[in-house]
Parts: sequence; C-alpha cells; structure tokens
Amino acid sequence: QLRAAEAALALKQDLIDHLKAEAERQRAALETIPVLQAQADIYRADFEAERAAREQLHGQREALQEELNQLRLRLGGDGA
Repeated sequence: QLRAAEAALALKQDLIDHLKAEAERQRAALETIPVLQAQADIYRADFEAERAAREQLHGQREALQEELNQLRLRLGGDGA
C-alpha cells in the first residue's frame, strides 16, 4: 500500500512538473503577442500609406495625361 501511494505521489509530481512547464511556455507565448500585434499594426499602416500614395500618383498621372491630351488637341487645331 505504501509503494502504491509513493507511485501515485510520483505520478502526481510528474504531472505537476509538466503543468508548470506548460504554464511557463504559455506565459512566454503571451508575452510575444503584444510585440507581434504592434508589428502587424506597423505593417498595416505602412501598407495603407503606400496604397494611398499609389492612388494619389495614379490620379496625378491621369490628370497630367488629360492635360497632355488637351494640349495636343490645341496644338493640332492651331497648326491646321
């Protein structure tokens, strides 16, 4: 009976050790979440800024293209 109790105690101690190690791994993982969230926020902001810049450049290009087309029409009309 004593040996059975000692064996059960050893099993419980192993379980406790395993759970402590798992809790420590989980705690370490939780510490990295804010860092990863901050990185994701920075990447998202950078992506959105680049998208806005591309859209603005596209709009400027379209306006310049329209202005060029108008100038060509005027030059073609004046030369004829």
